[in-house]
Amino acid sequence: MACFIYHFMFAMAKKHVNALESSCSNLNSQDKVNGFNPLNEELNKNFDMEKIVKKIAWIFHENWRKSRIDKNGVCEPIMEKSEDEKWTKKHWTEMVDIANTKFEDLPKNWQRENLEAAKVAVELVYKRVMSWEEITSEMIEEMANVVHIKWLERNWIEWSFENQRVDYENLSAEEKAKDRAQIELTIQIIKSEK
Repeated sequence: MACFIYHFMFAMAKKHVNALESSCSNLNSQDKVNGFNPLNEELNKNFDMEKIVKKIAWIFHENWRKSRIDKNGVCEPIMEKSEDEKWTKKHWTEMVDIANTKFEDLPKNWQRENLEAAKVAVELVYKRVMSWEEITSEMIEEMANVVHIKWLERNWIEWSFENQRVDYENLSAEEKAKDRAQIELTIQIIKSEK
């Protein structure tokens, strides 16, 4: 039954995601007519996409860690298995406490989720920010919806809870705020790098 709901939910959301991704890739038609292309390689040669994705991934992980700290300043450990042989060899263990480990010290398999989330956010935001497009609260909601859908695609089995396996519109205010925060942070970071 869960499998059916999963496939149904993504089938219904797919058209919205495709429409949003399409609009993210289009420039303002007047700019095209005037020959202005703010995404021109020459204009953005100093914009290091990989660096930005890593920076945003680092912030996503550190914000998640901070959100887990209790009133006594303690973060409950979350022990997970490393699949990174180099990391395992260096630390003499396969287990890592992901909640009390900085992003840069995580094994590659535990950095991956934050990097993937950052890539999604950057792909949604980059062209809009670089073309000086005004990003409305409605656009942020649409992009947050895509963030949620992409997160579910990556985490349906291992990391999602029942209350997260719903359409964006049916998420709790707290869960929606997490998705919106990823987009808003990405907008700020990309604007600061322009």
